[in-house]
Amino acid sequence: MSYDSGLVQRVQDALSRVGERSYREKNVFGGRGFLIGSTTFAIVWDTKLIVKAPPEDYAALLSEPGITPFAPDNEKPMSTWLVVESDVIADDPELAEWVGRGLRAVRRR
Repeated sequence: MSYDSGLVQRVQDALSRVGERSYREKNVFGGRGFLIGSTTFAIVWDTKLIVKAPPEDYAALLSEPGITPFAPDNEKPMSTWLVVESDVIADDPELAEWVGRGLRAVRRR
C-alpha cells in the first residue's frame, strides 16, 4: 500500500500548528508513520489515517461513521488502533482532532 503525500503534508501542517516539533516520520505498514520517540501515533495509509486512540475513548470512537478497527491482513484488530476514512478527515480541523487523539494516546503512557 502507498500513501497520499498530500495527506502526509496536511498531518505535518496540523502538527506544526499545535507546535509539535518532537515527532519523526518513517515508513510503517506501507504507509507514512508519525512517531514520538519510538512510538507510532498515526500512519497515513493510502488516503486514510490510522490512529492510536486513548484506551478510554476506543469503544466510543468505533461507533462513529467512517471509523473501523485496524486489523492488518484481516487478522485480529490491533488494540486501540483505528482506521479513519478519508471523508472523516477531509477538513483540516477534523484531521487535527484525530492527530491530537493519537498524540494523547502515546503521551499518556
